[in-house]
Amino acid sequence: MSWQAISWQEISNQARLAAIAERLQPAVDWTGSASTEALRLFAAILPPMALGFAVMAFWRLGSDLGVFGEFYAEEGTFSHWQVWIALALGAQFASVRLHRKLKQTAR
Repeated sequence: MSWQAISWQEISNQARLAAIAERLQPAVDWTGSASTEALRLFAAILPPMALGFAVMAFWRLGSDLGVFGEFYAEEGTFSHWQVWIALALGAQFASVRLHRKLKQTAR
């Protein structure tokens, strides 16, 4: 004896794309708001990071000129003041772009 508890018509009705989209919409909304909040946090952290990178650049430059004490990294990529300046400029640029993008999405 063979019988189905659910008909194929019911299965196809439940599997409609619109029904799936309706069930997933709360998760999509939550993900969008969580992503926006994470971007706001990251955009708020970037300016102090840029300032820290600039301080490191000036410390390294002063160390090269003999004005400041010894820099903590004497070898490698981070032993050059140009790298620290590039990081500071990149962090500040990213912060400005993120703030602009977040203002556009808030409208």
